[in-house]
Amino acid sequence: MAAVNDLVVASAEVKGGRLFFRNRRQFDQAVAQFKEGWTVEVSVKRLRATRSQLQNRYWWGVCVQLVSEHTGYTPEEVHEIAKQLFIPKRLALQNGNGEVKGEFVIGGSTREMNTVEFGEFMERFREWAAQDLDVYIPDPTDGAL
Repeated sequence: MAAVNDLVVASAEVKGGRLFFRNRRQFDQAVAQFKEGWTVEVSVKRLRATRSQLQNRYWWGVCVQLVSEHTGYTPEEVHEIAKQLFIPKRLALQNGNGEVKGEFVIGGSTREMNTVEFGEFMERFREWAAQDLDVYIPDPTDGAL
């Protein structure tokens, strides 16, 4: 007997305040595999375009690479530094009584950024590299790729 997939994901379009599923038949078939009486979670999230492949190549192949070569840090380390500098995520650890026992700053994620957000992130990085490291990173419109 085949295992039931616990996760069913579908995309839909909102028209007149209602959801219209793409591939509705596949969605219904997947849900039909669930057992009667199961409790499920349903969430609806707006889909947004994420950064482009061109932006991603420019980020890793030009921005990160130039700073990596200048500093001696690996590209992954440079990426982590950039995230901590420009999209910091603050975390606090608590004990069972709610008392904060440690506070940390880590880098956020670029994964869900759209093209505008990622472009702004890269521009802040380019400005920082020029001002603080004396590393010139060419603008992507200057044929950097």
